Amino acid sequence: MNMTLRGIITLVILAVLFALAVVWISRQGGWKGEGCNGNCASCHSHCEDPDAKKK
Repeated sequence: MNMTLRGIITLVILAVLFALAVVWISRQGGWKGEGCNGNCASCHSHCEDPDAKKK
């Protein structure tokens, strides 16, 4: 397989963009939809009383 410098740079850029997308998604709550979804007040109310989740 004969890869040129341009092909190698393209693959590196795509790998970095994919890694950044994964990090961003995980910081937003992941794929399960457990994040704040932009509603920080709602998220804080869920996190303030951890015993409420157990009931």
